[in-house]
Amino acid sequence: MPSTWRTTAVTTAAVALTVAGFVRADDQASPPATPAAQAAPAVRGIEDIHEMYLDHGPDAGVMVIAHRGYWRGAPENSIAAIEQAIERGAHVVEIDVQRTADGHLVLMHDTTVNRTTNGTGAVSSLTLAQIKALRLREHLGGAQAAVTGHQVPTLEEALAVVKDRAMVNLDKGWPFRDQEYELLVETGTLRNAIFKSDAPVAEVEAFLARDPEILYTHVVGDGNAASIGTFADDAGRPQAYELVFDRLTDPQIQPSTVAGIREDARVWINTMWYGLAAGYTDERSLTDPAEGWEPVVERHGASMIQTDDQDALVDWLAARDAGQDWPVLPRNVLRVEAEDYSTDGLGVGYADQDVENRGGAAREYEGIDVCDNGGATVVCWIRGGEWIRYSVDVRVPGRYAVTARVSSPYRPAGRFTVEFDDGAGLGPVDVRTTTGHNNFMTQQVGDDGVLLGRGTHEFTVRIDPDAYQNFNLDHLEFERTGSR
Repeated sequence: MPSTWRTTAVTTAAVALTVAGFVRADDQASPPATPAAQAAPAVRGIEDIHEMYLDHGPDAGVMVIAHRGYWRGAPENSIAAIEQAIERGAHVVEIDVQRTADGHLVLMHDTTVNRTTNGTGAVSSLTLAQIKALRLREHLGGAQAAVTGHQVPTLEEALAVVKDRAMVNLDKGWPFRDQEYELLVETGTLRNAIFKSDAPVAEVEAFLARDPEILYTHVVGDGNAASIGTFADDAGRPQAYELVFDRLTDPQIQPSTVAGIREDARVWINTMWYGLAAGYTDERSLTDPAEGWEPVVERHGASMIQTDDQDALVDWLAARDAGQDWPVLPRNVLRVEAEDYSTDGLGVGYADQDVENRGGAAREYEGIDVCDNGGATVVCWIRGGEWIRYSVDVRVPGRYAVTARVSSPYRPAGRFTVEFDDGAGLGPVDVRTTTGHNNFMTQQVGDDGVLLGRGTHEFTVRIDPDAYQNFNLDHLEFERTGSR
């Protein structure tokens, strides 16, 4: 009798998704869409979004902040990443600002161009012309990320994109705040931009006194938690506080402190990785919002969330507003989590190069390596020649397309095949680079899918012994695409 382990198939009504006035299209690099009803009130264009940012009342909606733009679809901090973030429902696009040797403001997270472009050197030592000659690397960059045709944008070019459509958060740009301000006034985009810093209150007040229309978020961590509530009324106050905390005992996240902030400002919380909001992360939210976004909003008062998974956050907020459960899978999709492998033991259920579970995030005393990657429980330390057996319970026979959610900063990242109990096989699949161990994306397994009859099917993920392997596997999904 075959072993069984968890698969997921949840039935839900199909409802069109429109969130905050933006219609979002799905792509292969993002989590599966969750059917949800329209969130209300709808927010359209800069006027509504600007007004929303200034609203800190008890019924203020949660604002979605896209970290470095939609980097899953285009290089971080690129014009295309900003465009896609807006199209996919972000109210605010977080961008990073540096200054060139000849005094131009450009979008770049690091002080050098090394990670995100095909060039090298400090931004401050390169002219704008030299930086414009470079090309951005895909997604979040890295030495092994592919070079694209995208250029490094200037801040002025980015402002032209968002002018009538969204807000931007000017991260890393506090040293250039006066020049940023002058550019915003010149381009008529002062209402679009949120300045941000953790600078001393007096320094911030001096800048805010320059113009009452300046928008500002104050970053608060352990070292400056005492700054909350100390801004003078006549010098301007932050419209939001970005709270960074690695423990729930930190003073800045205590309920009384948060309640005090909510009287005058929004609460901004980041969920991209561990340590920004204790253990609340995007990846934990994707598995169970009760472990991530839900307590961030309900317990800790967040009215702004910065995320690397804006598609899923937009979906969850829509489902939450509609009183629907999330996450759910469409009727025709089955999911097999990578850690839910066979219980038949070494040599029968799996083959691993050693008997130690190097990650220990699940099934600690068995041989498959299982890690916690930013809140995602994944099979990790994958090596050539290993194999893992799974099963999937099919209730509706038909042809199923198969996808795998993977991550890797390397190129090549790995290669595997999927073999089924009846001899059918898919692959080989060359694992794509996602530009980070914690940056998961979904890719197709095989071209035509596989025919599966009703009942339990066993399948084996077999790692190519002759290919370089260094990737992580989160789950596989089977989507029914036809009756045969």
